Order: sequence, then C-alpha cells, then structure tokens
Amino acid sequence: MRRALGLLIFALALTATGQLALTVARSTNAEKSVPRTPQIEAHQITVTPIGPDQATIDKTKGDLLKNPALAGRLKGTRNRIVAFDFIDPDLKASDKTEAPTQYRAQVFDYTNNKAYVAIGSFKDNRLQISETQQQPNTSEDEFNEAVAILSRDRQYGDAVRKHLLEPYMPMPPLVALDEPVSKVQRTVAVGLMPPDGKTGNQVVGINLIRQSVVVYEGGAPPTSNVATQNCGPTSSGQSTTSKGTAGQFDVVISRGTQEFWRFTCIRPAASSGVNSSGIDLKNVKYRGKLVLKEAHAPVLNVQYERNFCGPFRDWSWQEGMFVANGLDVPGTNGGIRMCTEEPQTILENGTDTGNFRGVAIWDREDVTLVSELNAGWYRYISKWVFHDDGVIEPRFGFGATFNSCVCHNHEHHVYWRFDFDVNTDINNAAYEFSKGSLKLIDTEAMRPRAGDDQYFLVRNLVSGESVKIVANPLDGNYDKFGKGDLWFLKYKSNEIDDVGGSGSSINIDPYVSGESLNGTDLVVWYGCHWRHDHFDGPIPAHGDGPNTAGPNLILQGF
Repeated sequence: MRRALGLLIFALALTATGQLALTVARSTNAEKSVPRTPQIEAHQITVTPIGPDQATIDKTKGDLLKNPALAGRLKGTRNRIVAFDFIDPDLKASDKTEAPTQYRAQVFDYTNNKAYVAIGSFKDNRLQISETQQQPNTSEDEFNEAVAILSRDRQYGDAVRKHLLEPYMPMPPLVALDEPVSKVQRTVAVGLMPPDGKTGNQVVGINLIRQSVVVYEGGAPPTSNVATQNCGPTSSGQSTTSKGTAGQFDVVISRGTQEFWRFTCIRPAASSGVNSSGIDLKNVKYRGKLVLKEAHAPVLNVQYERNFCGPFRDWSWQEGMFVANGLDVPGTNGGIRMCTEEPQTILENGTDTGNFRGVAIWDREDVTLVSELNAGWYRYISKWVFHDDGVIEPRFGFGATFNSCVCHNHEHHVYWRFDFDVNTDINNAAYEFSKGSLKLIDTEAMRPRAGDDQYFLVRNLVSGESVKIVANPLDGNYDKFGKGDLWFLKYKSNEIDDVGGSGSSINIDPYVSGESLNGTDLVVWYGCHWRHDHFDGPIPAHGDGPNTAGPNLILQGF
C-alpha cells in the first residue's frame, strides 16, 4: 500500500465552546530519485476535546477523600482511590455525544479491608456512597506500593534493590480477584524476573492489608504459572495511563469540501464498561448520516489449553507506550497525536518501548486510529480504520511480553459491541446471507460464522441504507469457552457489558430473550477467537497481519 510521508500543517480554530480544534493537512515531498505516484489529496482531520478536562478531574479526585460523606467512613484508615471512571449520559438522547457530568470512584480501605463505590458530579460535592463486595481491579499506584513493600522484605528486598530480580505486572493482577472483598484480604500479584529469565522466576503476592509478602507453592498463585522457559520481548516497565483520564474528542475527517466521517473518539483510559473497551466510538456518521450509536469492545479474555494459566478476564483501559512520531493535538491532555509516519506497536517493531500512550492518528489513503493496551504481561492493539468509500475496519491485535504462560497454546477472545442506528435508531432489521439466500433474523439470536460466502446485514427498512458485516479469516469460530460468534439483540441501556462482568468467559446469553428484531433498535455483538498455537515473539505484521483480527463493516446506500 502506498504511504505518503511528509510534513504536518497545523491550523488552530476556536470552537463555539471555546475549545481548540486541530485541522491537519499533509504535504508530500517525494525524493527526486523516487518515481512519483499520483498524489492523493490529504485528509483534513479536526479534533475537538469535549467533557471534563484533566484539571477538573484531578481536582475532583483530590477533593473526594476529603468529602464529609466519605471522610467519616475513612477516618484513621489507610486508603486510596483505586479506580475512577465516567458515567455516560443517555446515549439515545441525541445524535451528538453528551459530555459526562458524573463519575464513579472505587475507594479501598486497607485498614478494615473494605471497598466503597462513590458516585458524584463534577458540578457539586454531593456523593452517593455504598459498600461493595466486588473487588476493584488493581491500579498502578497499588502495584507501586506492592513493589515498595517487596523492596523492604527480608527475603526479596536486597535482590529487588540490586536489580537481581526485576518486578513486573503479572496475571492475575490481583490474587482472588473474583472473591468477595469480605472473604479475602486484598493481595496484589508481583512478578519477579531474574536477568537470565530462568532461575528464580516467581510470582508473589503482596498483602496490602498486612503489608506482607505471600509466597506460593510452585512459585505462583492459582491461575498463574512460572517456568524456566519464557517467551516474548522484555517488559519495558514504562508508565501507563490511569483509568478515568480525560479523553473524549469529536473527530471530523474530510477531504477537500467533502466530509466523510464524523464521530466521538474516546481514548481507552476513558472508555465505557466494567473493564473498559479500548478505543470507544460514539455517534459515528458517514456523509452526515448516522451509522453507529456506539462501537467498542467491552469483553476481552483468554483461555489456555488444559488451563496451564488462567483463564483470565482482561481489561482495556491501561494504555501502554508505543512508537508514534508526530505532534500532540493541543487541548487533548496528550491523548491524541497526529502522526508524521506510521505508528509502530509491539506487533510492528517487536519491542515494549515507545514515546506515546493514547490514540495515534495516521493519515494515508485511509485514516487509522490506534492505541496499545497493557493487561499484565499481555499487549493488545485497539485499532479502527476509516475508508472514504464507506468501509470501517475494527481491529484487535494480540501480543505479550516475556513470561512463561504465553509459550503455551492459548486463545484470545475479543467481543465488539456494535450499537447500530442505521440512519435512525428505529426501523432497523438484521439479515444473514448464506448458501445463496438472504434471510431475516426475526428474533434475538446467536449466529455462528459458517463459510466464506456468509455475511450479515443491518438495514434501515424505511430509508434503505445498510451495513454489511463481513468476517475475516483470522476471526475464528467459538468453542465452549468462547460461547458464540455473533449475537443479534434489541437495544437495552443496561446491556453495555455482559452479565456479571468480572467472570472470565463472556456471559451475554441471558440477553437473548426472544424479542422481535424486525424494525427495531439493533445491537450486534461480534466475537473474534484468535488462536496462538506457539509463541516465539511477536510477528512483525503491518496492517492486517497474522496477529490481528476483526470484521469489515461495509456501508451501502449512504
């Protein structure tokens, strides 16, 4: 594929709300010795930040633990905010994204081994507080505290301080993650890797209640594993982005006078869902017509053969570093970077190092949005590609850093949730084309992928626009753990995640209640099942390489 490298030209414009928008044009200068190819006019890409900025979020977090409603419960305790995310307004209110005005914070009291959920507003200091039994996932601050405790330990402290053992984030990140808070003491897992990657490899637990080290028989807690064989590039240990970071942006992609795409892009650290959902898109429009109310990947998990490790329910908010050369869009808190050359993730360059975390935008014949995500030793790539001719490519890539587990056969499962509003949020219907005929999917159902001639269609029955869903060869087929390939459901506002949310295997079958889908508001869950039969390091793979999966959404009649 032809790639135009060149100089980014920036033009700042002040929006009606006083926010900065960035328009990007690309000028190309071919080397004289290189034969010229016909130039393609550059896209103009405008990015406008919306929602609470980072200063507002930081102030809210700083004031939260001092709020009388919470401070009384936490008086005299060791505590911290473990997670912070945004509560989305009603997605169906309009075809424009409404900035979140409320937040949800998870607070842990280590003195009494208790967890709280605080729901508040960015506009005032009123709080709704409840105790919860659901373990919040571990945070980077917790992991850093665990390493600090480990560095003071009699058995391990000297080796950690002298870098004879290097700490890393393992899986599971929290021992007994699925156990109720009251049943276990909060214990963060820390991996320890020797310089040779062999002798002494271990995963220990750090009990944050007792501030003590827990050593496990076999060298690792249940569902984790250690061995002398390790695979993958070395973890760089670079910092990651915290959940609940400012990161909502309205994006417009045009070429000349023609607007092609308009949508809201939400960076992974600000995305929706219990475990977040990678790059989250809302109100996706093509040539001015609505296509998708929301498109994201709320469920991500992995299963190993014979449960050598795991299974694990992964998360999609922890942005890691990758190489993205270019300039940050002003006003985006460093969350959007316009690239002067193609971004390089772990799948392209085989390393765990980089100079950027967030969403990188790369303009060529098409426009790509990409982010790299950390989940323990896993490295995931969340990507969207937009074509001028009305094709959207949702993609997920799968990599990992140096550890024992990924040497063994395993299968990654990612599940996109496409809330289709094809022109309108009503009058939509779904069809399956197979064996030469197109058949209506008249009630809620799961459909397996079956053959190269199969595709699915979501159509507006009144205005006629449609979106064709075409599988790619690496998308795989479901098994007992994977549960399904595609689910066709009627939209319900409380079905953003699967049922339960914290279990390893996806659980959305309870949503299939037999309701009619003919002329309604449709949601399609699309599962990919990517098998790793062996691991000898990431395979360099530009575009849709062997480590990447995802369908094509082909717009028709727009």
